[in-house]
Amino acid sequence: MCEREQPVLYSADLSHCHALAAFDGPAISTLFAAALRSAGGTIVQELQHAYTGAGLTCVLVLSESHAILHTWPETGAVNIDIFSCSTRLKSLAAIDELGRLLGARQVSVQEIPRADGHLPLSAAEPRA
Repeated sequence: MCEREQPVLYSADLSHCHALAAFDGPAISTLFAAALRSAGGTIVQELQHAYTGAGLTCVLVLSESHAILHTWPETGAVNIDIFSCSTRLKSLAAIDELGRLLGARQVSVQEIPRADGHLPLSAAEPRA
């Protein structure tokens, strides 16, 4: 699933996305998938759910791990989580592209290091 790099979760909040309302659910899913592919992601499965009269949740299972997008068109907000431990996937580039395409006035990104599931417990935690 992942190359041997430190796994990282990028959690992004896009706000005041003035172009969000111009896209329907399938179009947003297409933008999301295209941004991940452009950033080096390999999509192995895609699932989306459009909420009646509201937003969208889109989940992309990647060979590098996963990416999730949630939208709130009524407030112009988008949340994106991208988890990967591959140097191939340029998560920040995907977030930047989506922010630009959706017209976000503000993009806030948190980088959260995660535990490396490849390491055996004895290597990950020194014993006293």
